Amino acid sequence: MNSKEIVVVVVLYKRKPEESQTINSLAAAFGSHPELLDSMHVLLWDNSPSAIDRLNLPFPCDYRYAGRNVGTSGAYNYAMEFAEAEGASWLLLLDQDTTVSGEFLPRMLEHSHLLRERMEIGSVVPFIFSHGSLVSPRLLGRFHQMPQIAPTFNGICRQKAFAVNSATLMRVAALREIGGYSVDFWLDLSDIYVFQAMYRKGRYLYVAGNLMLQHSVTNMNFDGDMAPERYRNFLAAEGAYVDLYSSAPERAVYLLRLLARATRQRRRHQKKVFSRMTWEYFRRRLFDTRAKRIQSWRKQLVLRDIPAMKDGRPVG
Repeated sequence: MNSKEIVVVVVLYKRKPEESQTINSLAAAFGSHPELLDSMHVLLWDNSPSAIDRLNLPFPCDYRYAGRNVGTSGAYNYAMEFAEAEGASWLLLLDQDTTVSGEFLPRMLEHSHLLRERMEIGSVVPFIFSHGSLVSPRLLGRFHQMPQIAPTFNGICRQKAFAVNSATLMRVAALREIGGYSVDFWLDLSDIYVFQAMYRKGRYLYVAGNLMLQHSVTNMNFDGDMAPERYRNFLAAEGAYVDLYSSAPERAVYLLRLLARATRQRRRHQKKVFSRMTWEYFRRRLFDTRAKRIQSWRKQLVLRDIPAMKDGRPVG
């Protein structure tokens, strides 16, 4: 059997495949372009508490059940090994909330062929919109500034930048070169970590400026998708990344940004629990040492816990 060019990996969590925007839009895309299946192998990775008993999809795929929530890093690292075993050069990363347009898969396949020998290109990314805003890709500046890349841009971005994981076409060899996704940043900030690790190796992202997708980014919607449990995990990962990879002045600026965020959240959002959580995290960063903060984060990593919350505090 000939090897596929691209392994398409879709990560599910507590959602049936038929309820996933991604799965449904993939089905429509393969229905319109069945020839794509000659070049693409779909892998469905399930992080849910229970496995799916019966899988009935209108396109062929491999199903893998994780047994526990290993996050995006666990899913994508397994997909990397799966792609290597299949002889695929690229991974197309997708979560369960991305609407794949009819032109997206054919255009990504074109990019995989055109850029196959351009080894300095570690990834190909489209422009991503969430809740009406352009969220990806973005530059990573000093003091945690994340300016947008101009929506008219097309081509190699040689500046420090990142994109959201979903809808990224990732070169398998480049991902292997950095050791895959971080097991520490197993869920939140996994994208920032992996793109910066690639940047340090001289692997740049290629912006496919003529491709735009809709994607639901959880931390854009505090009054809708975001749960306090998830926000707690995000705060811990964000703070750990700052502590591990930022200078002392940048850590000081981050502290001020947390204070501003807590004020903004209280003013803008109906759910006040998030502003209370940000304020509490600000206070802890103000009084705890950097070493103590990192130690606390590593304890949380061992548990891989996203505990229940009440009034912004863990319970149970």
